[in-house]
Amino acid sequence: MKVNEKKLRVVGYLVMTGMFFIFFMLEMFFWWKDENILLKTATLTVLYTLAIWEPTRFIILQLRKKWQGIAWVKRRVVLAAAILLPYAFLVGFGRVYLEDYTNMWGIRVAHISVYSNIIGITMLFVFLQVAVYESIYFFSEWDKTKTEAEELKRLNFQIQFDSLKVQVQPHFLFNSLNTLIGLMEMDTYRARLFTEELAYIYRYFLQANEQELISLEEELRFVKAYFFLLKTRYAEGLHLQVMGEENMHLYLVPPLSLQLLLENAVKHNIVTQSKPLYIDIKFEHDHQQMTVSNNLQRKKNDIRSGKGLVHMRKKLRLLGLPDIVINESKNLFMVTVPFIKSNEYESSDH
Repeated sequence: MKVNEKKLRVVGYLVMTGMFFIFFMLEMFFWWKDENILLKTATLTVLYTLAIWEPTRFIILQLRKKWQGIAWVKRRVVLAAAILLPYAFLVGFGRVYLEDYTNMWGIRVAHISVYSNIIGITMLFVFLQVAVYESIYFFSEWDKTKTEAEELKRLNFQIQFDSLKVQVQPHFLFNSLNTLIGLMEMDTYRARLFTEELAYIYRYFLQANEQELISLEEELRFVKAYFFLLKTRYAEGLHLQVMGEENMHLYLVPPLSLQLLLENAVKHNIVTQSKPLYIDIKFEHDHQQMTVSNNLQRKKNDIRSGKGLVHMRKKLRLLGLPDIVINESKNLFMVTVPFIKSNEYESSDH
């Protein structure tokens, strides 16, 4: 449900003006003897509702800029009340005072009952405006969140499918099984480890779409298992260094993020003992980001679709996280991916 703010501004003001005129000013035509009654009541209605509507709208939108989303509804409403109720008191008081000071109606109107009635009406109109704006915003955000959740689920399945598709391609299975057969002939212990890690990897692939985010600890455990398979195959042609592994359980990242970057590095670069590939994973907890880098030695006629990174970017955007950053030089390729503290994610709209 997308709302046109300009339309709401105009229509809302006209509705409030009409309500005030009908319920609080129209009766004056029947008992007030004044040839200028229409001009006076119309002018008062327009200026009074304008003094309520525009400042209230301004405060609501400013609070919304600072505290966006459904999770901050309570804070926005409390702060709006703290700011706007005193303002409503001043508007109501000022209106009665000016009417009396200018002798607008030809009699004294500065009585306690008049002050209390007008101030109460002003506060009521402010309350109604805040309620309308917040209600429309709530349902708009709820609808947006629902749509994003569906898109995120679709992306999860797509990323899982793309990753799994790569792993079940004949050459991958052939290489894995061929490596396993070789290990069984030479080292039964490593063969058993290889089998366990291979099973763990496929299980992780199949379960990856069940969560929007997963702990860095689990993701790194999976990547190390994935690297174990690659290392068994490439031996000294492939090396991995991980830096900054402390407190990994406190942070979350989209599933398969690290695996995708590791897979891309191996897929697009030469990996041999004579030209080894060095991959570094660095976690920067202060900046809530991780960087995966590798020495650049591209294969000839390398074809890159970039589909995996496109999906990752979409997923990060839907989760409200910063975009990835790609840096490439003559000899080095780096991708920086953000992650989030688990307590920050739990307190957000998700």
